[in-house]
Amino acid sequence: MEEIGEMIGKGFGVWRSNLNLCIPFLLSIFVSMLIFVPFLAAFFMTSLPMESMNATTLQNVADMQELLTQMQGSLSSLETDKFLPIAALFFALVVLLSLVDAFFTTGAIGMARQALEKGKSDTGAMWSAGKRHFFNMFLATLLMGLLTLAGLIFLLPALAQGTRSLQADPQAMGLLAVGLLLLILYVLTLSVILVAVPYALVVEGLGPVQAILVAIKFFRYNKFDVVILWLVVAALSTGLQMIGGAFSTGEGTGGEPLSAITWIVNILILAPLSNLWWTRLYMDRKGMLRIDEVLDPW
Repeated sequence: MEEIGEMIGKGFGVWRSNLNLCIPFLLSIFVSMLIFVPFLAAFFMTSLPMESMNATTLQNVADMQELLTQMQGSLSSLETDKFLPIAALFFALVVLLSLVDAFFTTGAIGMARQALEKGKSDTGAMWSAGKRHFFNMFLATLLMGLLTLAGLIFLLPALAQGTRSLQADPQAMGLLAVGLLLLILYVLTLSVILVAVPYALVVEGLGPVQAILVAIKFFRYNKFDVVILWLVVAALSTGLQMIGGAFSTGEGTGGEPLSAITWIVNILILAPLSNLWWTRLYMDRKGMLRIDEVLDPW
């Protein structure tokens, strides 16, 4: 088995020889936007009264805040027969975006696996893995979301005091603070334990429940490597976000292009590179990676 440092270094080398590993992430954003725009237009048409959608009103909307205020007033006066279509639109949008994300997530893992096994990757592996595993990935994501929501139980002691007690009782506020802290720790811990779910699902072709169980077992036997890689990826991602945030809040117009550059770096470099690292770690620790048969970019 590779040491974690060696694995990160060699993974970077494989990524340099397979810059097309960013294609699934680019396509995911593009397809999501194609889906989101018509749904947004349908949402506007459904939520805003027709008389408020004339050209004069739209010209008077100076910024997004004013538009949102107008929508909030319209939504507050909606009747049940108008609320149900909006709820249906929102539900359909969430499901479609989740399916798109599942398809390209599994496709990205398929390309990473091909790059590790053959030295080169192509988009054929993306379409093949996406079509085969996207629905199981969607179900696995749903199950992991339910497990995350289970952490809300930490807020129950504070919520049991009632909203008025929370505002007036320091003890209730203390319970809420402790509950929020425990919820954050629970979510972070769960994200680390289940980080291998997509890779177990795609690499081994498992079902959603089985992939979750295998990921838990994988973490149990590889705690150190999983935590170290998780921290490396989290640190790189947080660093990019901080840089982008600093540029976007800076004075002048120069911050916007620099913030966009950090976003592009995340999509073109960090996302495919971290995906390759996780795929390599999973395959190596499961004995599926034959290093001597892989084209070594070093």
